[in-house]
Amino acid sequence: MKMTEQEDRFTGKILWRLWTPALISSVGLALADIADAVVVGQRMGVTGLATISICLPIYMVLNIFMHSLGQGGSIRFAKLMGAGRQREATDCFNRVMRAGLLISLCIAVFGNLFLTQVLALLGTTPADGVLFASCRIYGGIILAGAPAFFLAYMGNSFLISDGCQKLAGAGFIAANAVDIALNVLLVLVLDLGVLGAAVATVTGMLVVDVMYIPAYVSKEHFLHVRPVKSDVREVWDCFRTGFAVGITYIFQFLFLLVANNLLLRMAGALEVAVFDMLQNASYLILYLYEGARKAMTPLVGTYVGEQNRAGEKRTLRLTLVWTSAVGALVAGFFFLFPQTLCALFGLHGAPELALGVRALRIYCAAALFAGVNVLLEGYYQACGREKNAYALANLRGAIVLLPATFLFLLLDVSYFWWLFPLTEALTLLVFFLWKLRFGEKEAGISPERVCQRTITSRNEDLSPLMDEVEQFCARFEASGEQQYFVTMTVEEICAAIIAHGFGESGDGYIQVTLIALENKDFELHIRDSAKSFNPFGMGEEASGGEPDLDAMGMQMIREMAKDFFYRKYQGFNSLVVWI
Repeated sequence: MKMTEQEDRFTGKILWRLWTPALISSVGLALADIADAVVVGQRMGVTGLATISICLPIYMVLNIFMHSLGQGGSIRFAKLMGAGRQREATDCFNRVMRAGLLISLCIAVFGNLFLTQVLALLGTTPADGVLFASCRIYGGIILAGAPAFFLAYMGNSFLISDGCQKLAGAGFIAANAVDIALNVLLVLVLDLGVLGAAVATVTGMLVVDVMYIPAYVSKEHFLHVRPVKSDVREVWDCFRTGFAVGITYIFQFLFLLVANNLLLRMAGALEVAVFDMLQNASYLILYLYEGARKAMTPLVGTYVGEQNRAGEKRTLRLTLVWTSAVGALVAGFFFLFPQTLCALFGLHGAPELALGVRALRIYCAAALFAGVNVLLEGYYQACGREKNAYALANLRGAIVLLPATFLFLLLDVSYFWWLFPLTEALTLLVFFLWKLRFGEKEAGISPERVCQRTITSRNEDLSPLMDEVEQFCARFEASGEQQYFVTMTVEEICAAIIAHGFGESGDGYIQVTLIALENKDFELHIRDSAKSFNPFGMGEEASGGEPDLDAMGMQMIREMAKDFFYRKYQGFNSLVVWI
C-alpha cells in the first residue's frame, strides 16, 4: 500500500525549507574561501598563497573528524527523531558534540606542541626562512582554533536535522561576512599578512559558535546540552556513518600532493597556479552540492525512521533537479566569462589567460557528474547503506582519480584538465555497474508491512482510509481488540486534526503511515499541514464547558497506547504512536 507521488504533499515543501538556506550558506562559504585566496594572493603574492597551500592539509585533518562526526551524528539524530525516540536523539547529540570537542582540543594542543614536525611533514622546514615562519604563524593559529571549527560545523549539521536550518545558515552567513571583512581590514589595510588571514578565519568560526548557543538552551528544540553517560560505541557508529564524507578529505590530500608535485616538475609554476585557481573556482559549484547534501540527509533520515521509501527517493530526485539547475547556471557563467575569474585570481598575462580559460571551460563538463556523485553519496549515507556510500567515495577519491591523474600526466600536460570530467563521469558509470552486482540493497521493514496514504481535511475521506487500515491489520493477524484499537486511533486522531487543527479553513492534508512491526505491534506516523496542533494536548472540556468528545477520545488513546511522541518539524505537525 504505497503512497503515490501525487499523494505526497509534504516532501517538496519540507525540502524547500531545508534546501534554500543551505544553498545560501554554501554560497557564503565558497565566497569566504575564495576571498581568503584572493586577498592573501593580492597582498602577499607567492609566499602568501604558498603558505595557505602548504597548510591546507591541516584543514583536511579537521574535516575528516568534524564532518564525519557531524554528518554521521546528525543522520542518527534525524533517524531517532523520525522514529519518535526524542531522548535518545538528544543524548546522541550530546555524546557526539562532547567527543568532537575532546578530539579538537587534542588536535589544538598536540598540533602546536609538535608544530615544527607537523610543518616538516607538510613540506617546509626552518631552512625555508620566511615561508616556514609564515606557515608557523598561520598553521599554529588554525590548529589552536580547532575547537571553534568543530563546534561550528558539527553544530550546523545537528541544527539542520533539528529543523533550525535558518539559524544554521544565518550563522555561517554572519561568519563569512566577518571573515571577509576582517581579511580586508587585517590583511589589506593593516598588512598583517597570514596572521590576519588566520585570525579572520578563526574569528568567523567563533561568531558561528556564539550564534548557535541560544538553540542549545531553547525549550522549543531538542538539542539540549546536558550531561549524559558516555557511549563510545554510539559515537563510533556515528563516525563510521559519516566517514564516507570524511574519507574524501584523505583522498583530496593525496590528489593535491600528487598533482602539485607532478605538475610543478613536468610543466612549471604556471600550470600549478592555474590548477590552484581551478580548485578555488570549483568551490562555487561543489559547495552548492555539499550544501544540498546537508539539507537532504536529515529529511531522508527522518523518512528512514518512518519507513517512507517513496519519500526518500522523491527527496533525492528533487534535490538532484533543483541543485543541478543552480549548478548549471554557475557552470554557464564559468563557460561564458572565464576571463573574469582568471583576472580575479591574478592571472592577467596572455599565456595565463589562455591556459586558465581553457581549464575552466573543460571543468564545466565535470560539474553535473560531480554533483550527482556528491548527492548520491549523501543519500546512501542517510539511508544507512554505507557500503554504497563508501564505494562511491572510494571510486571518486582514489580508485578512479589517482590512476587517472598519473595517466594524464604521462600524456601531454595540455590534456590534464580533462582529468576532472573524465574522473567524475567514469566514477558514476563504474559505480552503477558495481551496484548492479555488489551493491547494498534496501534494508529495514518490508514494504508490504507499511500502509501509507494521504487524505484531505474532509471527513468523507476517513471512511475509505478506515477500511484500508482494517484490512491492513487483518492481513498481519492482529487480534480483534488490537485491530479495533488501531482503527480507532487512526480515526480519532485524524478526526481531531480535521475538527480542531484545520478549523474552519478546511484546507489541508494528513499523511498516515501505519507500520506492522515484527513483534506484532503497530507503529503509527501522522503528519499534517495544520498550524501548531498536538491532538494529545487537547483539554477535555470544550469552550462552553461541555465535555469535548474528541479530547476524551485522545485521553483514551493516551492511556491505551504503549507510547507516543509529538513534534513540529519543518512547519508541519508530526505524531508517532506505538500500539
